Order: sequence, then C-alpha cells, then structure tokens
Amino acid sequence: MVLIEKVHETPSARERTVVLWVSRHPPLRAQVDELERRLGPVAVIQVSGVIPSAEYVVQKAEELRAKYVVPVLPLSFVAKLSELARARAFTVLLAKMREVAVVKGEEEAHLVVAERPDRRTMAVHADGTVRVFEFERFERLVEVRLVTEPL
Repeated sequence: MVLIEKVHETPSARERTVVLWVSRHPPLRAQVDELERRLGPVAVIQVSGVIPSAEYVVQKAEELRAKYVVPVLPLSFVAKLSELARARAFTVLLAKMREVAVVKGEEEAHLVVAERPDRRTMAVHADGTVRVFEFERFERLVEVRLVTEPL
C-alpha cells in the first residue's frame, strides 16, 4: 500500500514549490529548512510504502505538479527515475548524508541522534549494527552510470 501525505508546507506563502519526498521516513527538519533556503516556499509531499516502480513515481510527480523529487530508494529505482526525469518537468535531488557513527544497539544510536536531532537519523541492520547519518546538503542528480570490467 502506498501512502501519500503532505508533511510540510511553508506557512503564509501564496505559491509553493512542490517537492515529492519518496521515502519510508519523513524529511528531517534540517532537510526541510535547506529546501526552503534553496527553493523558497515549499510543499513537501511524502510518498511512502511499497513503491511499485519508477514510472509510478513519475506519474505522481506529474499529478502533483512536483518540480523536485527526492528519492530514498534502491539504486535501480533511482537510476530509472533519473532516466525518466530527463524528459519531464522535474529535477531529481539526492540528500547527501554523512555517516557519523556505527554502534551496536539502538539505545546508543538514539544518544548520538539526540545530539543533533534536526539533522541526524539512524539505520538499523539485521545483525544489530546501527549506523547514524547526518544530513549535509542536497545534490542534483545528473546521471547514474554503472561501469564494469571483466575479471
């Protein structure tokens, strides 16, 4: 099931740039602040759940008149979305996150996140390892290339 909801809207603005946020998690406060700093007033609409395809994201971006799409998706989805965006009226942005800690347990990770809760989040792995990431900036996705060579 896919859930679509507005998670932020710049108050007191007549017109807002629509940003489609495609992720299980809503944007961090620092991410919203950076979008507003770069784009002016924004409406951030989150698409979460099981995303069926990159084409689905494109369809939603067009329906919602999104000027920007921020995907937090597997690389194969992001690559296809990048390819499809070239012929469309939206830009793909990536949130640049820096790993700040790797810990063994959520309790310790919560303490690290609590130091800067507006810019930090964590990812829990199956083996119990927890990685803490901090938002640095947004980057415009230009292309995704996979380069290989024979063994």
